[in-house]
Amino acid sequence: MYKQVFVSVVLLLSLSLVQSAEDKDEVARDVGGDMADMDIMGALSDCNETFRIDMAYLLALNESGSFPDETDRTPKCYVRCVLEMVDVASADGQYDPDRTEAALMGIRGVRALSNVKETASKCADRSETCKCERSYQYIKCLMEAEIKMSEKS
Repeated sequence: MYKQVFVSVVLLLSLSLVQSAEDKDEVARDVGGDMADMDIMGALSDCNETFRIDMAYLLALNESGSFPDETDRTPKCYVRCVLEMVDVASADGQYDPDRTEAALMGIRGVRALSNVKETASKCADRSETCKCERSYQYIKCLMEAEIKMSEKS
């Protein structure tokens, strides 16, 4: 029971703006994606089993776009794990802007970024060799772009 509650809280904190099911379906149709094949909750739960992440890290990521301790590899590997499990990232570290758009628009409710796909394509151009670092920098790039755009509006 505690584990399920923890995972639910992690989901809500890491995704911050949860929309109704109708909104998610509408957004998924708008971006041409199908959210039904993205098991975000399962990915968060499974990845938390392997890469335990402190909720403070997720809060910091949502609020500032980065982790409080960027030398800690575990949260970065958690991000990689989640991205790979929902097929936003491939095992070889390539990112799918279409799936990124569907995931961010449908789950996080990102509205500040009007050009998620374009931003995701730019953020996907990564030079890091470590898959965990690469995934973290990808998410960080997207989060910082979202925060920057929301501050402008």
